[in-house]
Amino acid sequence: MEDSEKKFDAGNVPVPVQSDSDVADMSASSDGLPRTVDSEALPDKDRHIEYGSYDDGRMSGGYASVNDGGISGNRYAEVPAGRSRGSANDNKLLWITVAIMSVLCVIIAVCSSLLTAHFMRSGEKPPVINATDEKQSVAAVVQARKSCVAELMCGSLRGSGIVMKRDGGNVYVLTNAHVLRSFVELGTVPSVRFYGEDEFYAASVVGYDLFYDVAVVKLDHDTLYTVYDLDGNAELFSSDIVCGDGERVVSIGNALGFGVAAYDGIVSRSSELLECDVLFSGDTKKYVPVFRTTAVINAGMSGGAVFDMKGRLVGLGTYRMSNTDGADTEGGAATDVEDTGFATPVSVLYSVYRRIMNTANGGEVPLMSVRSRKVGTSAIGYVGLPFGFNCEYRRGLLTVVSLDQGTPNGNVEVGDVITHIGGLEVTSDICAVIGELLKYNLGGGGDALKISALRGGSGGSKYEFAVNNYRYAI
Repeated sequence: MEDSEKKFDAGNVPVPVQSDSDVADMSASSDGLPRTVDSEALPDKDRHIEYGSYDDGRMSGGYASVNDGGISGNRYAEVPAGRSRGSANDNKLLWITVAIMSVLCVIIAVCSSLLTAHFMRSGEKPPVINATDEKQSVAAVVQARKSCVAELMCGSLRGSGIVMKRDGGNVYVLTNAHVLRSFVELGTVPSVRFYGEDEFYAASVVGYDLFYDVAVVKLDHDTLYTVYDLDGNAELFSSDIVCGDGERVVSIGNALGFGVAAYDGIVSRSSELLECDVLFSGDTKKYVPVFRTTAVINAGMSGGAVFDMKGRLVGLGTYRMSNTDGADTEGGAATDVEDTGFATPVSVLYSVYRRIMNTANGGEVPLMSVRSRKVGTSAIGYVGLPFGFNCEYRRGLLTVVSLDQGTPNGNVEVGDVITHIGGLEVTSDICAVIGELLKYNLGGGGDALKISALRGGSGGSKYEFAVNNYRYAI
């Protein structure tokens, strides 16, 4: 980073200086808008993290003993009032019953512990979170999901990762592609440290996508502590999970490279396009679908998780924003914008992750091109659908604005409104639209991709057509 550019992290925590080559910056635009930088990991430093433990106090209970009053000493002794001669036998029966019940309780406790340990160890069923009390649910999310987040190290960079899948002895971890810069450019082997452990373990790269900044690594490792995975549980990881404006979320990651930590906040804006640099290229721009959040995404939290109050994964912490047009602002020419982080939404993340896992070639995964750009402050954006026509959001409706050569069957006209793409009902959520498009692949046979539209706008007649060269791919 140039000496003339100052950066301040949330909480005025000092952050080691990074070079321009280590951070994917967005150059200041001509209109003076803020720029974004990837929430990249810090330069590697020796840090020691200790995880403490505590013991709950033990509670002991008792029961009242019953004395037989010496009845067994004299067969013909006078029986006290209110007492029968069968009391001794009753006492023996009581003790036998107590002993049997105690043994059964011990057996049940041991079996329950073994079953609980088995399922916790396998990572198949993370704890259920009660979100009825918002204050309590923040703590519940942190406690239940912090073991889903790991630390990553690749070259001089430290970042975060999310434990997604456990298959036999292999553990698959989702992260940002920019955390693996040293791997992409130099072939440096990344390493992972899981929750509660002291050491990093070498990992291999399953694949990565530079446009959407997503990568997956895997390693053969038996975790020392309980580590939960999210893939395979549709309640926790699905493209259908929606998090709206104002909803509370928790970000968890390797904050500032000091170890896994959590921050809470809200979703500031649930869907938008963010202009930033193509990874490792300072002069090529891209527009990526993101949601904005006040849950802190500090340096080192790249590849960390953003959860909602039910513990569902709603995003991958990827970007933070800095202001470079601050000559007249307190703090100098460059300051971090507080409470402004950006995450890749699960609607997009799900499709990219599935494609990487299915391809598994150890390198960059080619994805279907979905072009997008911003068109103004009142519109969400522009999407160049890969079917021969381009759309723009107008009053929240995905409206056709231009046609390319080879428009399918000549059906589509300028001014038509696209209402359905594949299995998605189109709304103003541009992240959901792009995520749905990424589920399909050009060529290879399979069912045709169906599209529904309204002729001439929202009040027009409905029609449908199919794009025959696309198939469901994930």
